[in-house]
Amino acid sequence: MSFRTELIDIGPNIKISALISRSPNQSQQAKSPTVIFLHFWGGSSRTWSLVNPLVAQKYPTTAFDFRGWGGSTGPNDADAYSIAALASDIDGALKALNLDTVVLVGLSMGAKVAQLLAGSLPAHAVSGLVLVSPAPSTALTLPSEMRDQQIHAYDNPDSAEFVARNVLTESFRARDLPDFVVDDMLRGSRWAREAWPAYAMEEDVSEAAGRIAVPVLIVASANDVVEPLVRVRTEVCGRISGARMEVVPGSGHLSPLDAPESVAEHILGFIGGLDLS
Repeated sequence: MSFRTELIDIGPNIKISALISRSPNQSQQAKSPTVIFLHFWGGSSRTWSLVNPLVAQKYPTTAFDFRGWGGSTGPNDADAYSIAALASDIDGALKALNLDTVVLVGLSMGAKVAQLLAGSLPAHAVSGLVLVSPAPSTALTLPSEMRDQQIHAYDNPDSAEFVARNVLTESFRARDLPDFVVDDMLRGSRWAREAWPAYAMEEDVSEAAGRIAVPVLIVASANDVVEPLVRVRTEVCGRISGARMEVVPGSGHLSPLDAPESVAEHILGFIGGLDLS
């Protein structure tokens, strides 16, 4: 199995980094989908680095960095990091890579982007949708004090590590975090870091989500304090026709870090059950 990174020119000041895997052991069926990984607010393609190799043994994969995160660049503009803008970038990157049959896998903020994409892309382009610890498609408005706390959550290494250990994960309170977790949080551009709590989580993409017509698997986490089970069940699963929900026990919000084998198993099982004929 090999991985390569490609930087895709989307527009002025916007270059999207894509981590692409291809393996000679993968099925060469023309209709085999590419699994697209979309990360959370504060992450990058590396968020999926414990899951991606497990999935890539069977399917081609591409993990993107959203604009302003990881190896991607974005405009020096506070208003340029909306969910619609992130989705437009990924749409453009899929076209640039000639990926016309995909399974979208989105985590948290990335799941909100994935819902918008799945409801907007041509029906033949998306074979399935996996939403991991998903943010709802509806608007979420935080109290001003909580919003301000989130805006500054990744201001320095200490605060970023505290959030990663005590809010986002369950299993890393007594063991070392992977080095990339805090690095990704600090590496994000100012505008990318501020956009999600400032306005992107308040975007309502439920109209697009209501048009989703492909199989949907929701992977929630039993101990998620960011997107609790009750909200995921009512605000995500309850709003997507035919969606099925599975719960990862003993995991916090970032189940791809807390329980990568379980997440990969759910993704592979879901894709294996799709009608790809």
